[in-house]
Amino acid sequence: MASRAEEEIAVQVGRALANARLDAGRTQEEVAELLELDKQTISRIETGRSWPSPARLVALSSLYGIEVSSLFVPPSSESRHVAVDIVELLEQLSPDDRVWVRRWLKQLCGRLAIKPTGAVRRGKPRR
Repeated sequence: MASRAEEEIAVQVGRALANARLDAGRTQEEVAELLELDKQTISRIETGRSWPSPARLVALSSLYGIEVSSLFVPPSSESRHVAVDIVELLEQLSPDDRVWVRRWLKQLCGRLAIKPTGAVRRGKPRR
């Protein structure tokens, strides 16, 4: 039986793989077909119920264009880490789209930062 820490790492790696797959614009079905697996195997890996072999980790990371080591780094909510992610996303856009995203992000952050009178802001973001 896996320890709690091992289970948490499996879930973290699975989430990272799922996010990388989505960022690559792939479906579980496409990935399964390319790697000659069934969709359920990809699903079990992405949910942390199954560990991929080292060879499969390399194949998945190669397919998604990411480093294997990036799968083991927990996501950070620190502003500087979020900023790096945003910069990487903005670099893929045209200059005009970058300006539009900057304006939109500034308005969104301004709106989310407003605290209603008499209300206490909790840690969870509004939806």
